[in-house]
Amino acid sequence: MKFLLLLLLLQTTDPVVDDIPRVPWLEDVPFSEVVNRAQDEPSRSILIDFYATWCRPCKLLDVMVYNEPEVIAELSDVLTFKVDIGKPEYRTMKTDFNITILPTLVWLDERGRELDRFTGYQNKDEFLEIIRTIRQGGDTFYRISDLQAASPEDPGLLFDLARRHAEQGDLVRAEILYRRLMGLRFHGDKSVVVNGMLGLATLEDNAGRQEQAQGLARRAASIYTEEDLTATADLMGVTEFQAALGDTVGVMNTYRTLINFDDSNLVALEGFARMAVAANLELEQATKYGLRAVIMSKSEPRVMDALADCYAARKLFTKAKRWMEKTLKADPGNAVYSEKLLLFEEEIKKRPYQYRGRRR
Repeated sequence: MKFLLLLLLLQTTDPVVDDIPRVPWLEDVPFSEVVNRAQDEPSRSILIDFYATWCRPCKLLDVMVYNEPEVIAELSDVLTFKVDIGKPEYRTMKTDFNITILPTLVWLDERGRELDRFTGYQNKDEFLEIIRTIRQGGDTFYRISDLQAASPEDPGLLFDLARRHAEQGDLVRAEILYRRLMGLRFHGDKSVVVNGMLGLATLEDNAGRQEQAQGLARRAASIYTEEDLTATADLMGVTEFQAALGDTVGVMNTYRTLINFDDSNLVALEGFARMAVAANLELEQATKYGLRAVIMSKSEPRVMDALADCYAARKLFTKAKRWMEKTLKADPGNAVYSEKLLLFEEEIKKRPYQYRGRRR
């Protein structure tokens, strides 16, 4: 029966409906409500399971662990809370808890303060050992180390252990583990490997080796050669990291990959346009992406502003003025847009014979 359930669950994103007892997760409620309940019932610890509907290891936990009687009993006095990071209402939680790997399970006290966490799929016995170690105030670092030693090619355990070494200041060991994780990039979980490479890039950046950090981030972006369920989320994370490093060209290339996967990706279309203007690179291509972004956004003022900047960067101030007029019409009280319009008008006065044709 369990094997059949597993096959069904891994082939669909829809929940499996059955009468099997499961951990009683709270879902679709605000985090503040969970904390209030934890303090009122009486004080109870909180376990958050950060997951996504496309995450296969998350589904394995549902089918292979959360329906086990021992696990249900172990968590009977814990307030259990499932958070789907794909839902808009939980975007802030994803950021606040710095969730980069799925599944991530976070153990908190009754006030909502994090005490420990672990990532990836664990079988029933491994899951119970980690939970009991946390309950007893033990060091889960050593427990994760033991699990990783037993499964040295497990990407999730490698990432978790590398992150813990980095947090403890053992940067040499963290780097070794991150590099081992990179070695799995052709047959490991792409999402875990990408985030591991960004972890290594962070170490390089903190050590003042910015060029190496930029190179690692670009290599992380290149892991995805075709779209899959995790590509967009991971590549957007790469662009954020590259932007923080000031790698404008790297950001543009990553946005280009996202656009190649999905030419209706509004964030990537607009992002490429703005990065191109900032770097004064590929302005004609940026204009094409900007035009498509305006269409996809149904003429949002912010997006039309980006397109106007593309034309201005190309010295096509008549077109820039027209788009800025449309932008101001959609957002008439915006002082920044008003100032830009005046600037474009001044530039047109300096160029009374500027070409006014249909050039894009």
